Amino acid sequence: MQLSAFPLSELIVAETKTPTKDLAWPTPSVFNLNFRSSNGATHIAEALRGRGLYLISYGQEIIYLGKYRPDEGKIVADRWGRHLQTITGRGHQIGLGGSRDAEARLEKFLRAVAAEGLRQALRNALEYSRLERFRDTGCNTTPNRLRFASQQWVHFGAAEPETILRGFEFRLLKIHSPHDEAHARQVVGAMEVDVLRQWHPVCNEEYIHQTDADRRAANTPEALVESIRASAQMRTGHDIESLVHFQA
Repeated sequence: MQLSAFPLSELIVAETKTPTKDLAWPTPSVFNLNFRSSNGATHIAEALRGRGLYLISYGQEIIYLGKYRPDEGKIVADRWGRHLQTITGRGHQIGLGGSRDAEARLEKFLRAVAAEGLRQALRNALEYSRLERFRDTGCNTTPNRLRFASQQWVHFGAAEPETILRGFEFRLLKIHSPHDEAHARQVVGAMEVDVLRQWHPVCNEEYIHQTDADRRAANTPEALVESIRASAQMRTGHDIESLVHFQA
């Protein structure tokens, strides 16, 4: 397995974005950050080519696992930038789902969120920007992601673009890809299912707080990487081809 490492700042940049959806709020909206590709990201484009699974960690905990297939677009624009918007609870594009039963959806979100600053932002979204926030924005959040953002709100809620990425790491584990495109996509999808059957990162939909909270300490980078390698061996007959690691 080939290893390579890059500073996260060479791939992703956080920036302030005016939350135009929330101009009617009585207080400034916390949904005011964007995460985009760094201008220098082109020199690591080759390292990002290839199919596989990716891991997002915060501290020593893997908090999200997903699959990556380059024909679907660039990984920051299509995956990691959007994940950061929802995982931090600070993204300017955050959506809270459809407008139908918005009150019930808000109550479900509030049950997952303890941090008062984030709770008030969710209430403001319903009262002052319901049509803009309670719809599919292409960057919809979930109770699991909001719960994690709430748990880290002391940092996330006050962080500026220069500090919001502290603690995050991204890993892309690429497989020896089959030549047949359809088969390659099936392999990556099957590997994702394999790993998520065993591991339930806190921001994945498979995570159930009542039963999985006590297991979070086991969701280490080392454990998840080994699980992905085992799945790759089973599904392709090969170890992972390469691991690309981005660290703040």
